[in-house]
Amino acid sequence: MEEARNFVFENYCRIHHKVALKTLGEKLAMSPEKAERWIVDLIRNAMLDAKIDSEEGCVVMGAGTVSVYEQVMDKTRDLTARSAGLTSNLRGYLNDVRRAKIAREKKAREELEGY
Repeated sequence: MEEARNFVFENYCRIHHKVALKTLGEKLAMSPEKAERWIVDLIRNAMLDAKIDSEEGCVVMGAGTVSVYEQVMDKTRDLTARSAGLTSNLRGYLNDVRRAKIAREKKAREELEGY
């Protein structure tokens, strides 16, 4: 029953920003007082970003959405540093390949001169 309540509550809160405790109690098959205690427990356990407005008798959902601008900034924040790191690693790899090629050519020349 608890999982069903969580499911109903989660879906209902995705749609509504502000939910009356009375309505919530009806949807969850609880009294409004019991529904309020249940939500308080969810908030305390950090499973819910919400506040209870006792004067209006409702639950106000927190701002759980992040703007597109903030999402882009988060994803690209370290892009310059990561690009510089990749460039540095690539240069190092290419230098290692060049050194190995030069060493092989030198060894081949020495073998040819030895004959």
